[in-house]
Amino acid sequence: MKNIVIIFVGISLMALGFILLPNTGAASEQDNNIAKVLLDNERVKVVENIRHPGALAPMHSHKAYIAYFFSACKIKVTTPDGKVVEKSIPAGKLVWSNGVTHEVEVLGNTDLHSLHIQFKD
Repeated sequence: MKNIVIIFVGISLMALGFILLPNTGAASEQDNNIAKVLLDNERVKVVENIRHPGALAPMHSHKAYIAYFFSACKIKVTTPDGKVVEKSIPAGKLVWSNGVTHEVEVLGNTDLHSLHIQFKD
């Protein structure tokens, strides 16, 4: 039941971000890759990510989060211990994580376009 509530809250925040805040927040661009903060408060951070094929997000960590993928993509994930996994992610995929440290590289010929809802304790 708790997971259902968390997923519902995450999806609700995602909808709110797109309805109420479509053109707000800080966007950082590097080689046309975009990480746009849609909402950032004491409880949650919501970020829309668009990363092009070949883009590499160096090793970084997330607390508990939900990620929604708008389009299909292929990624290579590397963990701090050197483990490498390639993943094909379908459009519409919703992912829950208790937290992770990883490096992500976009493979193939399609963008990674996702919404990350990261919880702050």
